[in-house]
Amino acid sequence: MNKIEKTPHFLRGNMPYFLGGFYVLMGIVAYFSIGDSFYLSYLPLGIIAVVVGYFRRENRKEFIKWDSKKIVLQDQINGKKSYPWTAVDDFIISAENLLIKSGPADGIYFEIREFSQSDIAKLRFAYPEFANLKHSA
Repeated sequence: MNKIEKTPHFLRGNMPYFLGGFYVLMGIVAYFSIGDSFYLSYLPLGIIAVVVGYFRRENRKEFIKWDSKKIVLQDQINGKKSYPWTAVDDFIISAENLLIKSGPADGIYFEIREFSQSDIAKLRFAYPEFANLKHSA
């Protein structure tokens, strides 16, 4: 299966760790400066944010995979979506976006602006293959 992948920005990829660390730090600072034990409740929230971020780290990856049967796209907003080529009605690659239309009310608008130029070229090179696959069944 062919695949192109985009590495997320540093802050976007590590946001759960920053938020979790912020909650832990603020809970400790507030507890010692104010003295109220209520602020210790920030500690488990921060730890939970870090743990959830760790286990959901695969969902922060953004990629496009394709083969002769289907195309699979994953981004942070829409999650993972898969379309068989027989269900794809239209496939448009522009300078910054990829549009897949499937059926009357399904499809995805996928931003490819932050992918490397070589990856976009690989996707464009495979485009004639896509045009043949979506009409063969």
